[in-house]
This record gives sequence, C-alpha cells and structure tokens, in this order.
Amino acid sequence: MLDVRPVRIRSGTKPAMRVRLNPSEIEPPQRSMASGASSKRFSHLILRRHSPYVLLVLILIALGALSFGLITLRNSLVELGESGAKSLKLALETARSGDLISSQRHLSEAERAFTLGERWLHPFSWLPQAGAAIPGLSHGMTGQALFRVGQAGTRSASGLLSTLPTILMAQSAPAGTISMIDALERSGEAATKARAELEIANQSFRRVRPEVLPEAYRGRIERFGEVLPIGVALLDGYAEHQELFAELLGAHGPRVYLFLFQNNHELRATGGFIGSYALLDVNQGRIRRFFVDGIFNPDGQLKENIVPPKPIQKISAGWSLHDSNWFPDFPTSAEKAIFFYEKTGGPTVDGIITLTPEVLRRILELVGPVELPEYGATIDAENFIGIIQEEVEVKYDREENNPKKILGDLTEVLLQEFLSFSYPKRTWELGTTLATLLNEKHILLYSRHPEIESLIRGAGWSGEVLEAPHDYLSVIHTNINGYKTDGVIHESIIHESRIGSDGRVTDTVEITRKHEGGNTPYEWWNKVNADYLRVYVPRGAQLISAEGMTREFPEAPLDYAALGFRRDPDIAKEEEGMVVDEMTGTRISEDKGKTVFGNWVYVSPGESVTVRYKYVLPFRVLLDANDPEAASAYSVLYQKQSGSGGASLTARIRYSEALQPVWQTPGNLIPYQRTFETNTTLNKDFYWGAVFGRNPVEKKK
Repeated sequence: MLDVRPVRIRSGTKPAMRVRLNPSEIEPPQRSMASGASSKRFSHLILRRHSPYVLLVLILIALGALSFGLITLRNSLVELGESGAKSLKLALETARSGDLISSQRHLSEAERAFTLGERWLHPFSWLPQAGAAIPGLSHGMTGQALFRVGQAGTRSASGLLSTLPTILMAQSAPAGTISMIDALERSGEAATKARAELEIANQSFRRVRPEVLPEAYRGRIERFGEVLPIGVALLDGYAEHQELFAELLGAHGPRVYLFLFQNNHELRATGGFIGSYALLDVNQGRIRRFFVDGIFNPDGQLKENIVPPKPIQKISAGWSLHDSNWFPDFPTSAEKAIFFYEKTGGPTVDGIITLTPEVLRRILELVGPVELPEYGATIDAENFIGIIQEEVEVKYDREENNPKKILGDLTEVLLQEFLSFSYPKRTWELGTTLATLLNEKHILLYSRHPEIESLIRGAGWSGEVLEAPHDYLSVIHTNINGYKTDGVIHESIIHESRIGSDGRVTDTVEITRKHEGGNTPYEWWNKVNADYLRVYVPRGAQLISAEGMTREFPEAPLDYAALGFRRDPDIAKEEEGMVVDEMTGTRISEDKGKTVFGNWVYVSPGESVTVRYKYVLPFRVLLDANDPEAASAYSVLYQKQSGSGGASLTARIRYSEALQPVWQTPGNLIPYQRTFETNTTLNKDFYWGAVFGRNPVEKKK
C-alpha cells in the first residue's frame, strides 16, 4: 500500500510528494516478468539504500584478489631469485672442475631467471633513489636492483668464461702451435665487455637497501656487494697491464730475458743472494728456449776487474754478477746485472726478472707434490726449502760441481706443470698467486725499453725506491757471510714520529732481529747472522743517536788502484760522499734522494738484537699563523725490502697540543692521548698519515 503525503518545501518551488515503501507489502520479483523495467528499478533502489555495504564488499574482494596476486608474485620472484642463485652456484662448481660447457649452461639459466625477475619489477627502476625511503617501494626497488645485479653479473662471468678454452689450449698445446698472444687478445676483449657489465652490477647494487632483505640472505648479499668494486678494479688492472703482458710474451718481436734466482734466506738489497740464473727466449707468446745454470759459471768468464762496494769486500775481492744487486733500487741493480752478464759473454737481454724461493713454494702449494726421481725426493710446499738447501749445500755431486742443478730441474718441472694446467680454477689461482707475489716483491721486473719500463712502474712492480711527499722509511739488509740465517730471523720495526709544538718532527726507529736458529737440523740455520744494515730516511735527516750495532770497518783486501781495478761510478759517488758519525760509527750517505744510515749488526742463534736510530727530519709540520683554519699534512711511506718475508711494523704519530687531526688514512684510525698508532705486517709497501689543523683551545689563546 502506498502512503502518499505532502512534503513541506521552501517557498518558490512546487509541492512534491514523498513516497514511502512498506517493505512488508513488497513481493519478491518473479523470473517470469514480461519486462525488466521493474527489476532494474528494484535494483536501483536496493543499491541506493545499501551502497556503502556493497562498496565495502567490492573493496574487500579487490583487496583479496590484489593480495593473492602480490603473494603469488612475491613467491614467484623468490623462486626466480633462488633458481638464479642455485644456477650461479652450479656454474662456479662446474667451472672449478673444468666442465666449461656445463658451467656456461648454468650461467645461461641464471641469466634467464634474473632477467625475468628484473622485467617483472622493471617499473621500480624508474623511481628516484628517494623512493627507497617509502616502505612499500623500498622492497620493490631493492628486488629490481638485485635482479639487475644478478643479470649483469652473470653476463660478465659468461663473457670471461668464454675465453678460457682459448687460454687453456694455448697453455697445453705443443710448442709453436698456438700462441698465448692470441689468447691474450681475446681475453682482453672479453675483459672489456665483462668490466662494463660488472660496473652495471656495481651501480645497481647501490639501490639495494640491506635492511629490507630477509635476515637469512642479508649477510651473503652484502658480502657480494663488497666484492663487486674489487672485481671492477681487477678488470681495470687487467686492461691496464695487457700491453705489458703482451710485451713480456714477445708480441712485438723476439725477447730475451735474464732470470735471476735470489735466495731470500741470504738477504741482499733486491731480494737475496743470486745463486742461479736462467735465460728465457720468447717470441709471439711461444717459448723458444729456457736454460737454467749456476751463477758461478758465467762469473768465471768475467774479464773485467771492478772494485766491489766496501761491505762486499769483506768476502769478495772483485765485483761480479752474483753480488750485483747491491742497490735497493731494482732498476739500478738490474742494469748492473745486465752489465756483468754481457761482460761474461752472455747475449744482450731485453730485461730482467727476479724470483725468490717463495715463488716456487707458492706454486708448489697449487700443483701439489713434485717427483724428482734423480734425487730420490718428493718435493712439496712444506719440505721445499729444506730439501733444496740440503742438496745445494751438502748432497750435490762434487765431480759434476753443479750444486744448483736441482733448482733448475725443479723449475723445469714446475714450468711444465704450469703449461699443462687444464682447468680454470688452477689457471685463476695461478694468476692470483703471481699477482700477489709481484705486489709483495718476490718477483721483480725490469725492461730496457722505456715504454715497457713505464708500464712496469705504473703497475707497481718495478722495485724502485719511491719518492715520498713527507716522511719515509725502508730497512735494507745485506747478508755478508751470514749463511742462510735470514730464513730463521724474525724482525720487528717500531717507528715513532713526534711532532713538536714548533712543528719539528723527530723520528725514532727500533729494529729488533730475533735469531730462531741454533737447534735446527740444518747447519746453515745455526750460524751467526752477519748483516750490513742500511736504513733509508728522508734526504737531509740529521742523526741524533744510534745504538745496538757493531762498530766495524773492514780493510780493503787488495790495493785496487795499483792493480788497475775500475771503479763503478754509482758506487764511487755513494762512497765519496759518505761520512762517518764519530760517536756511533754510523756511515751516512745518500742514495736515490734519501739519506742512508749504515751499520754492521750481528745476531747469534737464540738471541735478539735491537738497533735504535733517532733523527730529526728536514721539514716541519707548520700552520699559517695568519689563518685560523690553516691545515698541514704529515705522512709516512714505508717501503718493504724486496724479497723479505715482511717485518712486523708498529707505527706511531705523536702530535703536540697545538694540533688537532682533521683527517687521517686509513680512515678507521682513532687518536688516543694525541697519538695515532697502527700495526701491520710489512709484506708490501704501506702508506699512512694525517692532516692537522689548529687545536680549538689554542685558537682561543
């Protein structure tokens, strides 16, 4: 029944009627209605009355569908990421085992998974970095970035892996068939492309927010991110050094190199006593000749009479190839070695490469035990030094009189092992090992071609005495009749610099040498260590005091002038400018822009000796008095002696109350009581320093 009542309205409008429906009098719609008009009116009325509830239901349905979709998408993305990571792991494992085909297949699977994930999340790459602060967006941006990292990283690895078959074929092929130069060129092209992809991965990783990552994955992903810039730097280094590698392999014509084996158990300035040598003839990446011999065979052919450095005169009346490495600056000593070798009748060489026993020991760690049936010995990294030394010193054939023959035989076997490396892991490990040995100066390179020497210098492999902007220290040992005792000497160095209120810098150096021999099964380790010590410091440094050394001035064994011996110009320059400190007996000279303090030091088995030098530097750390914001820098370059095992170094910088540090390197150094201190092993050159400003307290004064 309809209830029709008049409705009050504002004046000026026509009366209207309000219609009220009594729900109890409305019949439900019938399916058999002839017309749909009544049904539509009914629906319209219901929607108008219940629209908020209907809208809510629709929203809930939409949100449910969206949530289900997001959960499904998230699960799919997680599956893709895990699948890509699994394939990447399998690629690494198969590459290590030498299965390059399977490795490439796994890399392709990983790239497909990462690419699909990145496509799904690609819209997040359009967002600015600021969007990462929004919780919902940060997860999507991080996910997209990680998939991009995986995509670019696998492409980089795939490109590098594709060159390995060529390199391995060049290594293992018969001499004269495949050139390492071709392999080097192909690997260079691949390295350039791989570097570009790895840089994309490195840049993409910067959009990753570690805090939104699941805890189970966070640590591994963060460590991977730390490796990316290292990989970019390594590939940059490969590109920079490619021309050097090509030159060393004879890419521009035949090259002849003189190898010098330096025994660092009998330390000399550039690494050790030269007991053996080798001649390498290479052209277009193919080794044409490799000949190893004892050093005294060519030395016996020397016709020139040269006056040796005064400390060498204690054991040798003449200067020759085996003592040629007197100068710590390797290019200088290398030229001396070439001079002596050519004077013995040897061929003209293009350069010199030096090796210490540490090189062979670390290669033995890679290749494993080596059988030498002729000597009844199985040599590995652990027994290498003892067996070789015993064969050279005691067991060699006196009639044949070639004590260093075992070293040549072992080198030849190891060279064959290197050329037969048949799977990538060993090739990669060998390359990494050789790079480390170069950085630690167990291998030194010198070329007589200026452009190549410039490349060697740029790589940091020249072994030269470097210039330093401020302070400098290098401790150089020369074993003179001290047997092989440097192999059982442990050395520690404490270097302290005090910056006074007037800016004057006073250095103190303590060098402690502990002899751990005396009870070893080898006689040559149970002798007194006899050492001519040289300490290189900034040019113009003034010695204040020195203690702990032995005062000794050996007489010349011959009347060199009367016998017509020729003097080397570099030795003459060093010795003619030398003065002796009357109080301490310290010889003070100059070499390569440095002041040098020289003394004899002896250490008996089971004992230790500490030598101390105190000196004032020729510069000051001063602040401009007219500039309250003035700053001044102080730094130290420590150069490791080539071939040495690496001393324990403690370095300190003490500064006055007038100064306050405003910057330092390494950046994690924290001053305590106006002192910076760092401890390290000097297995390669080390640099540190600080920038000082005026102490705010002093400013107020």
